[in-house]
Amino acid sequence: MQSRKLVAVFLTCWLVLLQTFPALAANEELEQKKKELDSVQQRMQQAQQQQENASQQIIWAKGDIRKVTALLAQLQKDIVELEKRADALQKDIDKNQAQLNAKRGEMEGRLKIYRARLRQIYENGQINYLDVLLGAKDFGDFASRMYLLQKIVQSDLNLVATVRREADAIQKRQDRLDSQMKEIQKDRADLEKKKADAEQMKEQRARLLYKAEEEKRKAGEEYDRMLAISDNIKALLQSLESSSSMPSNGGNGSFIWPCSGPITSYYGWRTHPIFGTRRYHSGLDIGVDTGTPIHAAANGVIIYSGWMGGYGYAIMIDHGGGLTTIYGHNSRLAVSEGQHVTQGQVVAYAGSTGYSTGPHCHFEVRLHGEVVSPLNYLP
Repeated sequence: MQSRKLVAVFLTCWLVLLQTFPALAANEELEQKKKELDSVQQRMQQAQQQQENASQQIIWAKGDIRKVTALLAQLQKDIVELEKRADALQKDIDKNQAQLNAKRGEMEGRLKIYRARLRQIYENGQINYLDVLLGAKDFGDFASRMYLLQKIVQSDLNLVATVRREADAIQKRQDRLDSQMKEIQKDRADLEKKKADAEQMKEQRARLLYKAEEEKRKAGEEYDRMLAISDNIKALLQSLESSSSMPSNGGNGSFIWPCSGPITSYYGWRTHPIFGTRRYHSGLDIGVDTGTPIHAAANGVIIYSGWMGGYGYAIMIDHGGGLTTIYGHNSRLAVSEGQHVTQGQVVAYAGSTGYSTGPHCHFEVRLHGEVVSPLNYLP
């Protein structure tokens, strides 16, 4: 009899162990897959961040290319205008040079006449004086003839001086024109250098744009690959959780629901309803009407009450043990910072403030500052 009891106890223990080992194995596999999912989701976040960084680089590079292209167009326009000025100035220089050459020729001709006359007077001065004396009717006629001779010589001198002044004036104008041409040539060289620098910058930005587009493409491919792996792991987790003795949502019922309504967006990866990109949703969205009372999920202390950026008007409650909850997108708030609240107490009224497409309650749970699934704490 005693031996039968021992056998029965042994069989019972054995059956319990047979039931326990698969459960333990399933739980171990479940935890392993969760770790794999976390790793994959981290890589998805990294890929998404790389995409966003590359997108910013693309925007920056395209903006710079547009600016440099506009600068190149303006520089080319300035160069064309400068070339027109240079052409017009060269015509003036050529015309002035022709006038200067003509005036120098005239001056040389006058100088030749003057030199010849002086040479004649010097060589034949006495004869000329004798001719003047003998040919004169009287002394008055002689004086008149000498005066006329001197006037001729002085006229030659005056003509040479006038031509020289005119030539000097033309030369000064030529010098000014040459100086202006040098300035134009200097400006042209400066513009050409700026143009070369701008073309080099445009080429650099084009290379950066190509690189950023490649990085964005590769990051997008990596994200899609990780997304497919993530979906497979999630499907496997759902299968494991459904076959486990633990509730599929992992809830322990320590919190109450902040309001009653359909879940319009779950915790985890999703396409953002406003930005249209894949982002990690850090909480649950519960669809309710504007003005619906929002209740504290558990006892705690209000550590924030006010505007919270994309969360709109939000409440944050510290429940102790590193656990906090956030209630976002409210139309108005019913509590203030430092206030103690009890589970079920109204802390706010639902709305659609911040980044929101309609009235709802964004319910978020954080453990030691890290977001966790609210379903792990809800009944």
